[in-house]
Amino acid sequence: MIVGVISDTHGNQPLMFKVADILRERLLATHILHLGDDYADKEALEMAGYSVSGVPGLWCREYNDTKTPKRRVETFEGVRVAYAHSEEDLPPLTSDIGLALFGHTHRFGIVRREGIPCMNPGHLKSELDRMRPPTFGLVRITETTVCLAVHDCSGHALMEKAFKRQPA
Repeated sequence: MIVGVISDTHGNQPLMFKVADILRERLLATHILHLGDDYADKEALEMAGYSVSGVPGLWCREYNDTKTPKRRVETFEGVRVAYAHSEEDLPPLTSDIGLALFGHTHRFGIVRREGIPCMNPGHLKSELDRMRPPTFGLVRITETTVCLAVHDCSGHALMEKAFKRQPA
């Protein structure tokens, strides 16, 4: 399974839709996770027919709405994926979590925390924000690995790491 990961779109829907098209058409993502800021952008993707789920960012009114979860855990191909806008909002990284995703800082990266693969896909706010170009993430789940990649807005991979899947 291939899942696209975007964060911090901040209303830049033209760039967000460009990346969503790259994810679906070139990188063959079947689902997109939107990690917040701006929750209305996630809803625009849904209305345009993309398979998407997400969480609100700190600057969204939905973030303080108790009906809208700040963090979610979904299972993709047997891998439990925890995600939130901010790393601080993630649930505890226990052994049943196979992947953690978060945004907020606008800085992309792939690391392992408490033995769990983690990725921040960066931002899609503008052509340059906080001295960083826009980027997005890609998750490929196979029978044996969870492969994480960060791409620039042309679709070129800037960073890739593969992790052995945790036993279910």
